[in-house]
Amino acid sequence: MAAHRSRTTGWRKCLQQLLDHRGSLQIALTPNGASGRDFIWSAALLDLNELEIIVEMPTAAGQPLPLEAGLGLMGIMAIGQNRWMFNTTCLGQQMFEHQGRQKVALRLKMPSSVERCQRRRDYRISTCELQLPEVQCLPLLDSRSVVLPERMCQLAYEQFEANPQETNFEESMPQVGPPATARMVNIGGGGIGLQLSANEGSSALRHRMHFLKFKLPHMDGPHLCVTAKLMHHHLEAGGTTYMGMMFDFSLNPSHKQFVVTQITRSVAIQQREQLKSAS
Repeated sequence: MAAHRSRTTGWRKCLQQLLDHRGSLQIALTPNGASGRDFIWSAALLDLNELEIIVEMPTAAGQPLPLEAGLGLMGIMAIGQNRWMFNTTCLGQQMFEHQGRQKVALRLKMPSSVERCQRRRDYRISTCELQLPEVQCLPLLDSRSVVLPERMCQLAYEQFEANPQETNFEESMPQVGPPATARMVNIGGGGIGLQLSANEGSSALRHRMHFLKFKLPHMDGPHLCVTAKLMHHHLEAGGTTYMGMMFDFSLNPSHKQFVVTQITRSVAIQQREQLKSAS
């Protein structure tokens, strides 16, 4: 019993440490079957009490994502090279005053226990495994060349909606350099975080602007294409490189709402599947 109390106190202290340092909690919808791709959002930690964890509402390209009460979620705490995961439930939304500003917040059920990931690269515990989306990251040689490819991306989605059996989509590419393959480790706040291998990370860092292509979770349509700007990076354990990137819609402002709509649809589909399975 004493050992259990010690473990509980330990992870609660880590959670309090995140809050004190204005850190973020990562959250994901609990997978409903093998999707092969799961979004993880980075959400600012706002408050804690004995029963709840309060986080800022997750966003897609800077716009809040509606998550319904009753949804099963995974919470992820990352401190240094350590990562813990836990099961929780969405308890609904509320307005929350934080540093003198009103924010839309998400209420999460305080877990009874957490589980440490065995390895820094894993997103796996005994009850769940998250599969991170693969992202093709292409350095942009001419940022002005993204407008047509982004419009062709929208057209491909329209064609898919009209005919879901369509698999051959006409594609246009901007002027880019050799691609690198990355994993999307978080999304939110108007951008995404990518993890690249040691070999591919070094070449990707030579460029600030990138053209990203990735499949959305729970959607079988074409790749979503979006331009992003490298904002910061650091070397991780094992030699991988983390790249923090901000979506850039400056040359094609209408593409922002399209990207938000597609990400929101993907999340809505996953929510509907999970709630239907639970009913």
